[in-house]
Amino acid sequence: MSSMLPSIFVPLSAIAAFTSMGLFFLYIESDA
Repeated sequence: MSSMLPSIFVPLSAIAAFTSMGLFFLYIESDA
């Protein structure tokens, strides 16, 4: 389980970062 955790956490953090950047971009575009 311990060796399997990074293989789940890495893609999840990448998706979370990509989603937050996308939402931030949409927020800036809608506010402008």
